[in-house]
Amino acid sequence: MFRSRPFGVAALVALFGVVMAAFLSYFKFEAALEAALRSRMTVPAVAVREAVEATLALGVPLAGASETPALLEREGATDPEIDSIEVADAQGRRVFAAPVATTGLQPGELGAVRMPLRNSFDLRMGEVVVRYPLFSLSQRLAEMRMRLALIALVGWAVATLLAAAGLAWVARREGAWSAAQREGRLTAVILAALMLGLLAMGAATQRAFEAGLRPELERKAGVVGASVGELVGKALDHGLALDELVGVSAHFDALRAEHRELAYLVLRDAAGAVRFASGAAEPGRGVEVPIERDGRRVGSVEAQVGAAYIRHILLESALDLGVVFVVALFLTRELLHGLTSAGAGAAQGGAAVLARLRAPLFLFMLAEELTRAFLPGYARSLVPAGAATSPELLVGLPIVVFMAVVAFGQPLLAPWSERGGHRRTMAWGAAFGVIGLAGAALATGLADFVAWRALCGLGYGMVFVAGQGLVIEHTGPAERTRGFAMFVGAIMVAGVCGPPVGGMLADHLGPRWGFGVAAALAAAAALAVSGLPGRAADAAPIASGAPTPRDFARLFREGRFLWVTLLAALPAKLILAGACFYLVPVYAGAAGAPPSVAGRALMLYAVLLVLVLPQATRWVERGVPLARLVGAGLALSSLGGFALLAWHGVAPLYAVTALLGLGQGLSIAAQSSLLAQVCGTEIATHGSGPVFGAYRLIERLGNTCGPLLAGALVLAVGHAGAFVALAALTLASGLLFALLGRGRFGAAGARA
Repeated sequence: MFRSRPFGVAALVALFGVVMAAFLSYFKFEAALEAALRSRMTVPAVAVREAVEATLALGVPLAGASETPALLEREGATDPEIDSIEVADAQGRRVFAAPVATTGLQPGELGAVRMPLRNSFDLRMGEVVVRYPLFSLSQRLAEMRMRLALIALVGWAVATLLAAAGLAWVARREGAWSAAQREGRLTAVILAALMLGLLAMGAATQRAFEAGLRPELERKAGVVGASVGELVGKALDHGLALDELVGVSAHFDALRAEHRELAYLVLRDAAGAVRFASGAAEPGRGVEVPIERDGRRVGSVEAQVGAAYIRHILLESALDLGVVFVVALFLTRELLHGLTSAGAGAAQGGAAVLARLRAPLFLFMLAEELTRAFLPGYARSLVPAGAATSPELLVGLPIVVFMAVVAFGQPLLAPWSERGGHRRTMAWGAAFGVIGLAGAALATGLADFVAWRALCGLGYGMVFVAGQGLVIEHTGPAERTRGFAMFVGAIMVAGVCGPPVGGMLADHLGPRWGFGVAAALAAAAALAVSGLPGRAADAAPIASGAPTPRDFARLFREGRFLWVTLLAALPAKLILAGACFYLVPVYAGAAGAPPSVAGRALMLYAVLLVLVLPQATRWVERGVPLARLVGAGLALSSLGGFALLAWHGVAPLYAVTALLGLGQGLSIAAQSSLLAQVCGTEIATHGSGPVFGAYRLIERLGNTCGPLLAGALVLAVGHAGAFVALAALTLASGLLFALLGRGRFGAAGARA
């Protein structure tokens, strides 16, 4: 039975991969098709606008432009899908109209392109409106959905069959491998099968795009050609010959720059000789529009759509597919690790509990991580117009409230979980998460959104403390390290998978759908909680060790405690919450980038953290000085923020998150060990509870204050300046930490 489970993992991962690939391809096709249709309708709108504005520049009032009705008729005839063209005044009243088609369609069934009309003083005098039916667009999208569904089904079948063959090969040779080697080979086989399935999907998708998109692009090319032909015809009407025209090549270059799908644009005379051209001709003929005067052909315009344009549209999805592949990698390892733990747990009760805990913990954390990339942008959309408080501060409020509830709730929730039972606490926490995320999806204003996020924070805190309690309750001292490694590992994998997927969902479906999917994941976590055991009959209550006010007073007089917490733990959390959770999504949105950009940047942070942390842990075990690791990690965390001084756009975000992941990975491994070392006397006298309880509380305060500080910095010095200021604060803390480590506290923190 157990041997069939890796095949189930392979089928599930393949399903995730092909569904995400089809999802991304469909929305890329939809965006390209809508853009081509709107751009096609823009061509006659621009022609009408330019002609009417030329009349306005002569001082003629809009209603006095007597040639406009004929102009509307001519431009409307350039495209059979135009429903109507009209010119309206500044109050929106129709002045001229050409009902090209009498379809009787309702406004919701019509798309519209609007172009403002301005006079020579740049005053808005009215607008040009081109309306077109949407049913043909809907029909082509429905056809593409069916094609992509079939392609995805075939891709899933290919990936699953290849995985089955690979897993059979692994099964025949698994006796010679250790458990870790076997898991690694299973992962490689599943990912190789997924990659081949995605490649097969990519080839089929390109053909589907060619079949679905090229006709629309060629119709647009025909409209562009007709517009050029109309312009050339006007010149011929004034007595000019084709070879006497000037500026045609430059005009063609400008048209190709505006309409990037045009690979070649050429004007020929009546004999077919090329007079003017732009671009490079591709095999085959493009769309040819004749130029006729007095019943005879005097020339033609040919517009050719480039095959490279369609390939480029698919290549734009390659980055997202790469992200999907990375997510699939971590998802595969998570699922296989869960199977391995479950197999090992068959003979060990504690290990079996840990294996069952992993699923609800991962699903719930994934639900929260899914919202990271788009939450600030969604909050900004809910900020009321004319709010007295700056939007930069209000956008961070939902994050601050969530973090504050988690920070101050966990010390209170831990003893409650002990009394009421950890499974019950986790079930309630997951339920609160479902309600909070669903409420956030339906929020109508910032106030109720903040309230829903507070409920999510309560649920998060309950799940977190209940998960910790289950690990402690069902493991002995020898197993506890492995139990907490599983606990942290599930959270980290959720951090890798959640932000990029959430960003892509928000890109194409909107943030409300993103919160809806997160609520569904939290609901799945709530169902998975039912598989956890209740409280063991012989389980003894575990003292929380929460610090009292007297403990805080004593610890805050301890210089070594303050050295680690205020100069290392606090700034590390400030830059993490301020930069990752707040500034990265806000900066990406301000730069005009979609949420998926922030999602990819946040994924990069999590991936590097996951990769660096084990190596940093090995360095700690080998005796590398702890203070050196913590100081180096702080300094490294800060360096990415200074990239905003050198580069613009969204590229610096990847430097910010990459260096932050590397730095946090170095320092996290050493901070707790360093604290235990320098506070050894305190722990020997009063126990570890007060020291680590106060340390965790200060960390959570850093998480809470980070978005507030970042928002205030944005208000004061702008987005880039906020990154630099946070980086400078962290770097200064790291340097001061290192300086004090070499002096007053050096002996205590010298070696592990």
